[in-house]
Amino acid sequence: MPTTGRRAEHRERVARVLDLHVRGLSVRDVAAEIGCTPARAARLIAEGVATMPAQDVADIRATSELRLDRAARVYGALLDSEDERVRADAARGLITVERDRARLLGSNLPPLREA
Repeated sequence: MPTTGRRAEHRERVARVLDLHVRGLSVRDVAAEIGCTPARAARLIAEGVATMPAQDVADIRATSELRLDRAARVYGALLDSEDERVRADAARGLITVERDRARLLGSNLPPLREA
């Protein structure tokens, strides 16, 4: 059983991870900043989001969608480049953006079964 001090440290770490993520850092950047794996950073972010009021979560989701839209526009413009490598990198970037968008919106999950 974690001690009270350890729980407080954990809550502070979760708050720091959320703050970094809300500021626009990717999960990988958050992980590098706090010195953990990206998987651990993602779990901490999820833990923090689960404890937030619904309106705060909606605000974070909206901000993330705007950031994804901006990235998609940049990658989309690069698809017109004459350089084949730039086009390939842009296509990979768009795939990543859409994968992130699917996770953000939950559209990557299987449909719920009716009981």
